[in-house]
Parts: sequence; C-alpha cells; structure tokens
Amino acid sequence: MELLRKFEDRGYPTDYLLSRVKGKRSRLISDWDPLVYGNDPSGYLSSAGYKGFVRERSAEGVWRDLTHEYRWIYLRMNEELRGIFGPFFLYHELRVIFICLRHIHGGTAASAEGVLSSSLLSDDMKKVLRRTPDVISATDQIEGAFSQLSGTFDGISALCSSYGLECFERELTSRYLAAVLRGRLHPLMRSFFVLMIDSRNVLALFKFLRLNPRAAPTCIPGGSITEAEYSGIMSNKDLQGVLRLSGRRDDDPPQNIEKYLYRNVTGFLRRAGRDPLGIGPLLDYLWRCSLEVMNLSLLLHGRELDRELIRMEMIL
Repeated sequence: MELLRKFEDRGYPTDYLLSRVKGKRSRLISDWDPLVYGNDPSGYLSSAGYKGFVRERSAEGVWRDLTHEYRWIYLRMNEELRGIFGPFFLYHELRVIFICLRHIHGGTAASAEGVLSSSLLSDDMKKVLRRTPDVISATDQIEGAFSQLSGTFDGISALCSSYGLECFERELTSRYLAAVLRGRLHPLMRSFFVLMIDSRNVLALFKFLRLNPRAAPTCIPGGSITEAEYSGIMSNKDLQGVLRLSGRRDDDPPQNIEKYLYRNVTGFLRRAGRDPLGIGPLLDYLWRCSLEVMNLSLLLHGRELDRELIRMEMIL
C-alpha cells in the first residue's frame, strides 16, 4: 500500500516554485499584535490587510487550510523535489491519520472528510480511514502500510489494543522519525528531522520530570541527544539539563518549553531560507505556514482568554 498519493509531474521548474514561494512567504503574518489585541481575529483574517493562505475562520478550519496549502506546493513540485520533501509531507499527514482515527473511535468518521479530502495520503490509505469501522482494524492496516518503510513498525497496532489510541499515535510518530533518519535524506531535511527528534525527546523528558508519570519515556534514536545523556537526565531528575537542551534563555519562563523548541527550529530554517539556490526557502515556508496556523488556532480557541497569556503561548 502506498502512503502518499502519486501525482503526475507537471514539469514546473524548481526556480518557478521558489519564486512563487518567496512571494507567498512575504504574505505570512509578521505583526501579530492586531490579532492578539484586536476584538476578533477572524475579522482581521477577513480584512483587506490579510493576504495569506488561510480562508477559514474556525480553529479547526485553519488546519484544513494548511493541508490545502501543502497540497498546492506538492502539486507544483517536480519528481526530484517530491523525493526530497516526501518525508516531510508524510510527517504532516500523520496528523491527518490521527484526526481520522479519533473520529473512527468516536463513531464520527464522516466528520473527518474535510481534512481528508485535500490530504496527500494515497487513495488506499484514505479508503482505510474512510471505510474501516473500528480503530483496531484501522491501526492494523496502518501498521501494514508503514511496515513497508521499516520493520520497526511491526506490532505497533497491538499498542492501541493494550494502551489506547494516544499510545499508538505517540509510537507511530516516534518510530516514523527514527525510520526516516535511517534512510537517505537531503542534508537539510536530515538536519530538520534531527531537530524534530531532539524536540520530542526534550519534551518527553520535561513532561516526565514535571508531571512524574509512572512510565519512563524512551529516547528516540537518531537525534543529537545521546542515550547516555538522556538516561542521565532522567535518573538524576535534572530539570535544568532539560531546560538547557530546549534552548531556553535565562529570562524565559520555564513552563513554555515547547515554544522554545519550536523557536530553535524556526531560527535554523530562517537561516537555511536565505539560500536563494537551495531548497531552504521551501522548507522554511512550509514550516512557517504550520506555525501561522498553530498561532491562529490558539487565537481562535482562546478568544475569551487573557491576551497576554495567549501571546505568551504563541510561537513568535
């Protein structure tokens, strides 16, 4: 079973797509204050001043717009670029898979059609997510599809039966990231996925030390944090070590660790995005689109919350 849908190569030159993306990148939101402190963020999105890709006005809808935007980019990539960016797009599609699984679990599978219709998942994968009547059958078929990438996915469906859907989602993501790093990748894409693994490892350590769950997390291999360093932080309950790995500055509040991890990735990709001849501008744009939607979703969900509190949570 294919994981991503195959589209005809329309022959767009890379330079053409880079030019279009640079124009789109200039229309991303740079000043968030009018949305944070204004009366209605959806009003700003409807105004003539907003030129971006978001068309929906709900917290769920803006994520559908991100899927539409990613599809627009993917369709204009040639085969070489699709080969380079395939791991990134499949990583994004994990979220689509998880949304669909939650709807299957809740008996509302039809409600996921909006995000699934513009998804880059293959027709076979969409059929599984549309027609499979229960989560266990769906996760079993998903395991079979991902096992074509690596044998490390074998047995992952059983985790859903034993420990629930959240455990399956967490393990599928971790095993996917580790499998990607074992394959052949463009150097920039490899650096990006190392950062993704580091971020998940640091966040898992932080949650373990702050919330003290019964089950200790395991280190996802392939990142820059070694097993020894990971185990040492966990056994010594070294919260300061976790905060140091997160890139937190001295004046940053310790609770916003996820924000600092995203900030690290943003800084790296902004530097890569300055290369006019490489793929950096493309990856930078895709990442910044996801952050824009993340911030918009937070604003739309938190209309009634304190504005300063919302601003502290945003990735700026």
